[in-house]
Amino acid sequence: MPEFLQDVRYSLRAMRQSPGFTAAAVLTLALGIGATAAIFSVVRAVLLAPLPYAQPESRVMVWSKWKDFDKTWVSDGELADYKRLIPSFQAAAGWSTGDANLTGGGAEPVRVGTASVTANTFEVLGAKPVLGRGFTEEEDKQGGPPVAVLSYGIWQNRFGGDSDVLSQTIEVDGVARRVVGVMPRGFALPTDFTVDSAAPSQIWLPAQLDPASTDHGNHGYYAAARLKPGATAEKATAELKTLAATLTRQGTYPETMRFEAFAVPVEKEIRGPARQALTLVFGAVAFLLLMACANVANLLLARSEGRVREISVRAAIGAGRGRLMRQLLTESFVLAMAGALVGLVLAWASVRLIAAKGAAGLPAMAPLQVDRGILLFAVGLSIVTTFLFGLAPALKTLRLNLVESLRDGAGGASAGVARVTLRGALAALQMGMAALLLLGAGLMIKSLDALMKIDLGFEPKGVLTMQMRPPEATYAEPEHVVAFYRNMLERVRGLPGVESAGIVRSLPLAAEIGDWGVDVDGFVETPGNNAKGDWQIVSDGAIEALGERMARGRSLAASDTAQSQPVVMINQTFEKLYFSGREALGGRVRMGSNKEDRPWMTVVGIVRDERHNGMTGAIKEKFYVPHSQFALQTGFTSRNMSLLVRTKAAPMSLAAPIKAEVKRIDPSLPVANVRPMTDVVDASIATPRLTGSLLTIFAGLALALAAIGVSGVLAYLVSRRRREIGIRMALGASRANVIGLIVRRGAATAAVGIAAGVIAAFFLTRLMQGLLYGVAPRDLSTFASVSLLLLGIAIAASAVPALRASRVNPLEAFRSE
Repeated sequence: MPEFLQDVRYSLRAMRQSPGFTAAAVLTLALGIGATAAIFSVVRAVLLAPLPYAQPESRVMVWSKWKDFDKTWVSDGELADYKRLIPSFQAAAGWSTGDANLTGGGAEPVRVGTASVTANTFEVLGAKPVLGRGFTEEEDKQGGPPVAVLSYGIWQNRFGGDSDVLSQTIEVDGVARRVVGVMPRGFALPTDFTVDSAAPSQIWLPAQLDPASTDHGNHGYYAAARLKPGATAEKATAELKTLAATLTRQGTYPETMRFEAFAVPVEKEIRGPARQALTLVFGAVAFLLLMACANVANLLLARSEGRVREISVRAAIGAGRGRLMRQLLTESFVLAMAGALVGLVLAWASVRLIAAKGAAGLPAMAPLQVDRGILLFAVGLSIVTTFLFGLAPALKTLRLNLVESLRDGAGGASAGVARVTLRGALAALQMGMAALLLLGAGLMIKSLDALMKIDLGFEPKGVLTMQMRPPEATYAEPEHVVAFYRNMLERVRGLPGVESAGIVRSLPLAAEIGDWGVDVDGFVETPGNNAKGDWQIVSDGAIEALGERMARGRSLAASDTAQSQPVVMINQTFEKLYFSGREALGGRVRMGSNKEDRPWMTVVGIVRDERHNGMTGAIKEKFYVPHSQFALQTGFTSRNMSLLVRTKAAPMSLAAPIKAEVKRIDPSLPVANVRPMTDVVDASIATPRLTGSLLTIFAGLALALAAIGVSGVLAYLVSRRRREIGIRMALGASRANVIGLIVRRGAATAAVGIAAGVIAAFFLTRLMQGLLYGVAPRDLSTFASVSLLLLGIAIAASAVPALRASRVNPLEAFRSE
């Protein structure tokens, strides 16, 4: 320990005496350690933090699948079947999600995410309330008492963490409900991590499903199950497929539907979409850290050339080689710790930026922060990097030749082949890693560019959106709901800066829309080809506010009321499928197959196709029903609607005036999810955008480190070959010859590294397949452009040492020898 402390003091003194070297080494390491620590904090929160369930490996999600859907909800009849007929399931539960108005208690009304869950949902997921209990079977029966379970956040924020909350009632959509339990901090349903993150469930209500239901057609519930000991998701999936095949043979599903069901481990369901992206990013930042270590190793090797005499003197007066290695490794460790300290500051700033800007689409199980765990991780990285970049210079002490080292003039001898080869290899390694990172970033940039060029079918810029839901307790009849929204729209349209306004049931790119069976007059249905369509409810002004485009016909008008002729708009895909060879305008559609008691709706407009179920999702047939006429088709109205307001001003500048108008109409009605439509679009590509941004940043840093590495190797080469260069110039070599000699050496070093990086990328970029859109993992144009860019950067980095070599004075070179 005394020797170690002595070496630390010496290292600190040496760092102060070489401020340029110290700054370069510390900053290089800080970039590598800081970036790695920041990404590790994200990986830890998303991939390593425990799920909020006991024994998550025994929990699975259950999904339906058929001809038109690869993954969708289950029906209450299927849920009843799965509870009874799947041998691998110990228990099965279901829920549906939504949102509601939370009022009462003297606090401001708020809109919160809700979920209607079966009584055993918490037990099936492996979670227990931290206070109180879950639901009983009696409470989960139809007509059961109105009760609720609160999230930890609602309990703390609205009730101050008071344990007396179990004796209180809350009003959910105007219905008084007794609080029976509070879930622990961090609990969330599996779907809260994967559906629209604007409204995760915070209040849970009894689903009150019919346990004897035989309805296998209304798919509207999420399902989860707890596996029996020894059972697996694969075994459960095989049993689910067998059951689906049996039900199909019995006539429950038509054979042309090709109905199946499957199970997915909860761990994979939640973390799966983010795992590939974060693994890729973490691999990239590991490469960056290795490049930083290689760069510092090159700096230390260059510095060690000037310390040969010092180390030789120490050895000559009795210092053993092991003692000298310990001193040099201690110097490396001090450098690494200094880099880690600066890196932690960079990591803290980076994590805050990622949490604020880029992590909206990541299913974080723990907060993104730089804490004691990240501090220990940075210290561990410092120890690892000490050996990565400090070992090569330290090992040189084992090959010291004291006679040669102490001889006068030894410091000016030409560079040994081994030294030049080692430093060249490190520079080539940096170029190879830079090529890998730059190729990955290039592919992601091209993919993002392709995503941004997708025609969404609407114009999100200049649009503000917010949600509201008039509760049934206050607005009992459909006409009351319609009157509220009509009054609200009239007030909003009168605000300064508002160009158009309307309401829609489902925001594009925010959530799956779902389909509804329809009758189309004149369309002959065949087995497996039944008419249906994604159903959208809109008001007049909604098409204009969202910036959708009419292909033919007209948009909805204020005159389309419950008293006027029922009308409908359809998209182009709907027209192609069900009006092929016929004129769609003036055609007739009604909701529900063979519902002869429902009025026909006349098609008055064809809307151009829009992207709704994801930017790259398939465009499906879609129809638009006026909000004022929807109850004529179904007997009920849609309460939960999103307001769309188009303006030339900053969209958020209208948030406060609109909220004030809503409050004038109904002071108890909260407004939620206030955001520009551009935020909705950005959230739909949050993962590829974050991945592309991080890879681009890392690639830029890698490019800089690689350029510095090549330049440093050539500068070292020039300093060690001054005598040779002087002889060449004395014998008639021109400056151009000397510059060419050095540049060719730099280009050759870079070319070796680039070639290795391209070969590695040829095999590794296929792992990015699931993250790319519109570009192949082995896109030749990207590979070619990145290779040329790196070669150009290497040549540019060679310019400074090459020019320095061309200015060598032969007389001074000989005199120095």
